[in-house]
Amino acid sequence: MTLVRLLWRQRALIAVLVRRELNARYRASVLGFLWSLLNPLLLLFVYAVVFTYIFNPRFPGGDPYPLFLFSGLLPWLFLSGTVLDSSVTLIDNGPLLAKVMCPPEIFPAVTVVSHFVHHLLALPVLLAALVVTAFAGSHPFPPTVWLLPLALVPWLLLAGGAALGVSALSVKFRDLRDLVGHLLNLLFFSTPIIYSLDGLEVPSWLERILRLNPLASLVEVYRDVVFTGVVPELGLWSMALAVGVAGWLAGAFIFVRFRETLVESV
Repeated sequence: MTLVRLLWRQRALIAVLVRRELNARYRASVLGFLWSLLNPLLLLFVYAVVFTYIFNPRFPGGDPYPLFLFSGLLPWLFLSGTVLDSSVTLIDNGPLLAKVMCPPEIFPAVTVVSHFVHHLLALPVLLAALVVTAFAGSHPFPPTVWLLPLALVPWLLLAGGAALGVSALSVKFRDLRDLVGHLLNLLFFSTPIIYSLDGLEVPSWLERILRLNPLASLVEVYRDVVFTGVVPELGLWSMALAVGVAGWLAGAFIFVRFRETLVESV
């Protein structure tokens, strides 16, 4: 709770640094913040072409498959982008951290908020795709989309904890920065993003392992709300929230454990 209170007291500074981060990312870009809309739109277009006209997926998924895939890919991009950037955030901001009396917790928080802003800017693309498919009659508009803020809570908790833990560990163990991308690739394919666990034709031992993936519940809750159009079961909600809380507590514990030596190490 001390960490949460500290971040809340520094919310004005976090907002300033988030604005700086977003401006720096698009400063030399012709389209600027429009890329926050164009990137997911182009990604949706690529997957729609590949999986509809070129590659017919043999694993189970919803119909239309590109929309099914996109509804699982969006929250994953938020989490994976946060983890990747958090592995270098303290190191990149080392001079600022050393010269200014600035709590180190600020920089992982800025990473999370920046990627969450990108996620929010990408949501209109998903909603527009849902409206188009509903008018086309290929997929009904999900009446549960209003539950999306609740579905995002576990993702925010997990992303916050992951950012805290990875940022601190990357300072102490520099090899972690090189491993993060590979670990995320492994996690991506073991998480039901490009497939559904229901009807998946794999050996029973592998299916049991895939169902133990803690991220599966987060993806299923998000997808149920924005694609399937059903209210997730209470057990699924509870599992997703438990994973988010556990991720936050683990990351906060690691950060607090190394906090006092971070400035010296960067």
